[in-house]
Amino acid sequence: MNTLVRENRLEDVVDKRCTNADVETVEAIIAIAGRCTDANPDDRPSMQQVLQFLEQEVMSPYPSDFYDSHSDYC
Repeated sequence: MNTLVRENRLEDVVDKRCTNADVETVEAIIAIAGRCTDANPDDRPSMQQVLQFLEQEVMSPYPSDFYDSHSDYC
């Protein structure tokens, strides 16, 4: 996926059946996925961070309180 994004081939990353998807939302999700699949595991976000990213970039203005009550066991 990261190679396709670097080559600006987003159409090969996103399922072609997602015709009605909001472009900004898709781009935000791809950016988060890119961080989750970083070649260096130390640079990958925790699941708590992923949830926060999703809430900030995709789900707002409806954030949950999940990350306030759960840990990543790190």
